[in-house]
Parts: sequence; C-alpha cells; structure tokens
Amino acid sequence: MPNSSLQQKTVRELQDLAREAPASHGRKPHKPLSRAARLYLIDMLSRWSASGLALIAGVGVYLAITAGRAYPARAAAWAAMMLCALWVCRRLRSQYRSGDAISSHPFRWRASYTSCLSVLGVVLASAPLLLTPVIAPASMFLQVASLMVFAAIGASILHTAHLPSAAAIAVPASILAVLAGVRSGDPALFAAGIMAALMSLIAIYAAYRIISAKARRMHPRTAFLRRETTDWEKTKITPREPVIPAAAGPKTSYL
Repeated sequence: MPNSSLQQKTVRELQDLAREAPASHGRKPHKPLSRAARLYLIDMLSRWSASGLALIAGVGVYLAITAGRAYPARAAAWAAMMLCALWVCRRLRSQYRSGDAISSHPFRWRASYTSCLSVLGVVLASAPLLLTPVIAPASMFLQVASLMVFAAIGASILHTAHLPSAAAIAVPASILAVLAGVRSGDPALFAAGIMAALMSLIAIYAAYRIISAKARRMHPRTAFLRRETTDWEKTKITPREPVIPAAAGPKTSYL
C-alpha cells in the first residue's frame, strides 16, 4: 500500500489494518540473557564448581595411585600437572567466594576460571594416554579410560551454569576418549568412546538450556537502560556559581 494512502487514514483504521495483516511465521530473534540472569548463573557456577573440582581431585588421586604401582614416573608427572591445575582453579574459586577484590569483577573472574578449567580438562582427559603406555594391560587401560570419562561428565554437569566452562572439561575428554579408543585397536571400545562423547555433550547442552531458561524466567530483560559508570561525567550536575551583585556607587544628592 502506498504511503500516501496510509497517511490519509486515522489511527483506528491503521490499527484495524495491522490486526488484519497476516502474521509473519518467521522465527523470533533470540534475545540474550539479562545482566541479572548472567550474574545469577555466575553465582551458581561459583557454588556448584566446588563439587566438580572435588570429583576431579578424587578420581585423579585414585588414578595416580593405581597407575603409580606399575608406572611411577608417568603417574608422578601426570599427578603434578593435575595438582597444579586443580590448585589454580581452587584458588580462583576461593578468592571469588571469600569476597576478594576479584569479586567486584564477576565476568572477569568467570573468564579466568574458564581458562584454568581448559587446562584442567586437558590434563584430566590425557590420563588414558599418559598413565598407560601401549604395552599396558587392557583391563588397566579400560579402568583408567572409564574413570576419566566418568569424572569429566560429572564435573561438566556441575559446571553447566556456564556452557564454555562445561565445554572446557567435556570437549577434551570426548576427543581424547575417541583417540584412546583408536589407539587400543578395539572397534567396540572405539564405538563406545564415540557414543559416550556424543551422549555427554548432548546431556550437557540440554542441562545448560534448562538452567539458562530458568535464569531467563527469574530475571527477564527490561526496557530500562542501565546507567554506565562512564556516563557519570555526562550526567553530573555542576553547581551554579553564586551571583554577586555589583557594588553600588556613592549616592549623590542634587539640590
């Protein structure tokens, strides 16, 4: 309809035309989470991550002791890397939960914590390749691989409040589990590694969608614009200077 004909119509007629127009069946644009929802997820990540780190630590100590009986050098090197990565992640979480200076920057803390988790995830996922050489018994290799997958899936689910944090543990475990199946030369073990990797990734993504949907409902986006701290100079009210009246001259009388 040309613009000239629309300009001649009243508001009521325009509303009737908009109501009778066919509704578009296109997909609605995906709205990002609000800042309050992201802060809620960050707090959930800082609370749940303690259980995930404890699970990785317990499985790591058990694997180091089990493999250390047959291959002490490999177990010592792997345990040293695991303990260093765990200590950094644990320290970052403790600083945030204790109200340290980093607590005033939650998004920066989440980025730092995720980067440390990526290192921890790679070290954990490398357990079947570093702890067991090619000449190791098949039963020992299967035990190490299964415990590594169990720890990675459990820790990833406890980090689903932030999808990159969960992926930092799940993705290296999935890739190295498949590589371990290839190295073993057993088709059944290779297929089991692929199925476990796919199922774990799907479960983690589904859990993240459920948690993020709950956070979106609890903290919806609003139409109000958040005042940034950088806008303080623009909105600052400058006091008016007092007006000083001019001094009056001497009065003269005319007779």
